[in-house]
Amino acid sequence: MTYLPWLIALPVILLLLWLAWRRPNRQRLSWRLLASAVASISLVLLVFPPATQQAISPGTAILLTEGYNSDTLDALLQELDAKPQVYTYNTSSNADALPLASLHNLRQQQPGLQTLHLLGYGLEEAELQQLQNLHVLPHLTPAPAGVQIVSWPQRINLGEAVEVTGKYKAAGKNQVKLYLHAGGKAQDSIEVQADSTATFRLRYTPKLSGRFTYTLVSKADEQRDTLGQVPVQVIPQQPLGVLLLASSPNFEFKFLKNHLAQQQHKVALRTSISKDLGQSEWLNMPRTDLSRITSKLLQNFDVVITEPEALQNLSASERNALQQAVTENGLGVLTIASAPPASRTTAFFTGFQTKRLSQQDTRRTRASWATNSTADAMAAPYALVPTTAVKSLVTEQENSFLAGVKRAGWGKVAISFVPQTFPWQLEGKDATYASYWASLLSAVAKEEVRERFWQVTQPQAPHPSKPVILAFTDYTLAANAAVPTATVTSLTDSASINLPLAQNLHQPEQFSGTFWPRRSGWHQVQTAGAAPFYFFVQDSAAWEFESIAARKAAVESFVAQQSINPADTAVAFKDEPMSLIWFFLLFVLSSGFLWLEEKL
Repeated sequence: MTYLPWLIALPVILLLLWLAWRRPNRQRLSWRLLASAVASISLVLLVFPPATQQAISPGTAILLTEGYNSDTLDALLQELDAKPQVYTYNTSSNADALPLASLHNLRQQQPGLQTLHLLGYGLEEAELQQLQNLHVLPHLTPAPAGVQIVSWPQRINLGEAVEVTGKYKAAGKNQVKLYLHAGGKAQDSIEVQADSTATFRLRYTPKLSGRFTYTLVSKADEQRDTLGQVPVQVIPQQPLGVLLLASSPNFEFKFLKNHLAQQQHKVALRTSISKDLGQSEWLNMPRTDLSRITSKLLQNFDVVITEPEALQNLSASERNALQQAVTENGLGVLTIASAPPASRTTAFFTGFQTKRLSQQDTRRTRASWATNSTADAMAAPYALVPTTAVKSLVTEQENSFLAGVKRAGWGKVAISFVPQTFPWQLEGKDATYASYWASLLSAVAKEEVRERFWQVTQPQAPHPSKPVILAFTDYTLAANAAVPTATVTSLTDSASINLPLAQNLHQPEQFSGTFWPRRSGWHQVQTAGAAPFYFFVQDSAAWEFESIAARKAAVESFVAQQSINPADTAVAFKDEPMSLIWFFLLFVLSSGFLWLEEKL
């Protein structure tokens, strides 16, 4: 059969050559013969197209996913001896690739498949489970420019700042500006230089309680992109129990007492007048005996604010009770100092590494704290030495710590070298004064103990049509109690579904369920005996980096666990038809020449 087309075409070729030869005009005879031969051969090849043998590997394939690089694909095809079949999944189709609607179709398309080269950003964990019997070789694309990582608090107390931190990669020749939008305008911004990677920290202090959705926006030249939403729940400030222990009457504690009372906190003040004489005051709380510090008394308070001299004046039993309340019951103790305390008896509360910055007794500096507020302040000539155990509460120039806090058992101890803040109130800077003390109190006070609560364990930023793992913890659960029931409601359209929960075998107080959100917006999950829990589902295009990072991690984990060693597969061959366009062009050119030459 291979020679049959040529046997049929040979008379046609000879006929055209004879017709060209017999013409009386002998000019351009050689060109006429050549054109006649080319025309006849091209016509035969158009009718009976030739084919070449292409080496193929039936046991190997390439899967293109979102973000694949065409250069990586070309390099891989050149590296492989036999051409594999190329497929695409959830991405734009390559000219020579077959699109797959489902990964289950891989086996149907290629029954002998053993090795799969994976290009692009990869696949999700559930999708990888469909490739269990295949040897997967990843050729993943690095993450694109933009946000590489981001985090923010899901819940804050009113008066605290929302702090959005992360890393941004800027590509190209233009710098990028990042904005945190809240309340209809940009509240904070930072510039990222062109072709660089930088960390960012953007802050905003909400003025009201409730559920809010802020946005992180990037702008390069005139292009403005919304990177993602920043959902935050602002909780009304809960009244705290505050015990003030002053070594002598002073304006700092007097102003602080009145301010805290105005904020509806429960305040008790014990001021030493002399060695055996003291004065006690109570605001927003019943009178209690403050003459002796006991464990029972400290149960009424969340934070103690004191001075080094007042700590030294306590008896050994009182200091032990205070220390026990910190380590075992989570009490917070803040010491306001003008100099590093030298007494060893108070080392538990004041044992911070310090450095002297000035030889004067006081110094003026520019202080800043967590609510992104700054103000001129009179500080002691000392600062804290930063350590891994100490978290900054108030900073100044060159990131020196004016105040810091550290863990001590279940509670916290803190020290501040800003001994006088009442001048802010005398100067009419009430907002600065309130912001400063709200920041310190929230960082030092006893943390709320929750016995029943919900949380989103993964992902950090839920998206529509992607699984969200919701976990419920109940420390009050009785033995052999029934598994709780839960309901998830979309606050956008009020649609509700029941969420089945499964109990953790190793931690029986924990339950979890998988929720598949249908749309973006705020959602609420409820169960009997627990406060409602709110979480936000992002827009589909928000925080693209998280989906890419999750897919990369899933692929790396899948590859590390696979134990399949594919057998060597024989190379097969298939006929690959040659392109007909070249034969058509040769036929048109040669035929055109014969027609034109006859007219001349």
